[in-house]
Amino acid sequence: MKKVVLSILGLSIILSSCKKDENPQPLPDAPRKALIGIEGISPNGISSLASYDITSQTVENNVFRKANINPLGAQLSDMMVDKERGRLVLIVPGSDKIVFTNLDDLKIERQYANFMQIKNVVQTTADEYYISTWEFDGVYVVNANNGNIKKEVEVEGTGPTKMLVYNDMAFVCNTGAFLFDSTVTILRTTEDTIISKLSVGGKPNSMVIDSDNNLWILNGGKVDNNNPFASGLGSLYRYQLDTLTMAIDSGWAITPDTVMYFTDNLLKPHSLTINSEGNQLFYIGNSPTGSVFSMSTFAKRVDENPIILGNYYGLAFDELELELYALRLPDNPDQDGDLQVYSPAGNLKTSIKIGVKPKNVVFK
Repeated sequence: MKKVVLSILGLSIILSSCKKDENPQPLPDAPRKALIGIEGISPNGISSLASYDITSQTVENNVFRKANINPLGAQLSDMMVDKERGRLVLIVPGSDKIVFTNLDDLKIERQYANFMQIKNVVQTTADEYYISTWEFDGVYVVNANNGNIKKEVEVEGTGPTKMLVYNDMAFVCNTGAFLFDSTVTILRTTEDTIISKLSVGGKPNSMVIDSDNNLWILNGGKVDNNNPFASGLGSLYRYQLDTLTMAIDSGWAITPDTVMYFTDNLLKPHSLTINSEGNQLFYIGNSPTGSVFSMSTFAKRVDENPIILGNYYGLAFDELELELYALRLPDNPDQDGDLQVYSPAGNLKTSIKIGVKPKNVVFK
């Protein structure tokens, strides 16, 4: 009888030790990281990716090549995170391809060739991407599930690049490529058709939407290579999106609410970026590189006093840490550049060497 009691007691101890913890400790969050797209030496240097650990402020270079046998390709021009699929989309025009990788380990999931003269990418719907191209001055409509081209849409403009999605509309900057354009095409993403065009300043290159639902379009201005002093002024156009939508639906003429001009026609601003609160704009003051400027969305004129001096190539804003990422090139652009992290006021927090021509930033 004593042996039976002991056996039962032992079994109960074993079972109690195997009982699931009713209050398990949560696993610590994975450290946030920013992925930096490195364009590489022009014109055909191999592009790469670097990973920046936001907590430890450290960089790991060549993370794409470490995850894959093959190199990324040449002239990486744009990157996008598809959060629902846990995917990173890479636009590699120097190799005429797009690349889908796993967002966590960066291993290639699929590659698609013969995408000619591609520039930028945006997700328009849950199952669809737009990729701008100079091959036919339009956008490839790409099935996000399998990478197949669903449609090719000409934008009735020249040199389409950056795009921005608002509700069921996609705005496409027509930069003019090596010529001249001053329009932004609006596509209906549910039908992949043109519904309107905006007449803006010369060479529109980037767009943001602020907290008051205003669309801001930054225009570099016409370039006169024979006589630079005869070049056009850069400008900022602002459209109230509720008013714009009503005008499109009603067939009315669309006009900007505000137009602001830069005073120095030798400066060609680009890379318009906005803070997480949607009330502070940032931009680079000249092309291809320049100092960083900032202005309030409530300002009556553009601010032409830089908050950060230097040769900057690209900008991004971390909406969680409230930090501005600025990608700086040295005087010799074929040498390693820097990832620099600033406060919104322009105070330097971190500066790290990161590769030749750092251009893009996305956050994981």
